[in-house]
Amino acid sequence: MYHRIKSRQSTLIFLLVLTGLTSCVSKRNTHFFRDLEDKVALDGVKSPEEDYKIKSNDNLYVSVKTINPEVNAMFSSGEGGGIGQTNLYSSQVGQHIYGYQVDSHGEITLPIIGSVYVAERTLKEAKEEIGRRAEEYLKDADIQVRLLNFKVSVLGEVNSPGVYYNYNNTLTILEAIGMAKGASDFAKIKDVIVLRQKGDKIVPYEISLTDSEVLTSDAYYLQSNDVVLVRPQQLKNVKLNASYYTIFTGALTTIILFVNYFWG
Repeated sequence: MYHRIKSRQSTLIFLLVLTGLTSCVSKRNTHFFRDLEDKVALDGVKSPEEDYKIKSNDNLYVSVKTINPEVNAMFSSGEGGGIGQTNLYSSQVGQHIYGYQVDSHGEITLPIIGSVYVAERTLKEAKEEIGRRAEEYLKDADIQVRLLNFKVSVLGEVNSPGVYYNYNNTLTILEAIGMAKGASDFAKIKDVIVLRQKGDKIVPYEISLTDSEVLTSDAYYLQSNDVVLVRPQQLKNVKLNASYYTIFTGALTTIILFVNYFWG
């Protein structure tokens, strides 16, 4: 009898240990901003990226509108134009055809206005320059400039990895992960990498989304062509095989109890 009880105790301990291995996931790796308390103001939070400099081969959306419909029609009818026709930009193909690509000289060519140098200027500066040029031909023109090729890649432990385009000129890492339908159950959000190209170098930023300090990071606001990599939990493989462990445990328990009953 003593040996039978001892054997059952050993079986119970084995099951508890196995269950712990298959279910142990640190909350430190799964909770966003664990250190952020209610009603606590944060200092040093980054402002939206405003110093992106336009480069050759960038694709721009340029809108020039006036109170004169005939003038607007002249701008929207030019070859490669599409000014004022935002519905033409609803697809990647439309953006490529109707956007204005910055040539190797750093210029875009607009109807009536002609060539405008925009390279090494921010979007705000490009808007102001186009506005100055437009004043030579138009009255009270409303100018809008956006970057059409602002894209980021979100990879790893997210529910829908892929390449995502942004048309608001600013994008946070949280918004990018949201575009990818959020982090997966296996995501280690404490260990996220942002890869950013600077000149001929790729600069990695290691950030933790469990810590509110990410809001002060240079990688909080993403830049065009950034790559966001969400790493997996160390116990991912164990969790993926949990169902197999459960079946194995059930079968093993049955065998042990059977043996204990007849030969214990």
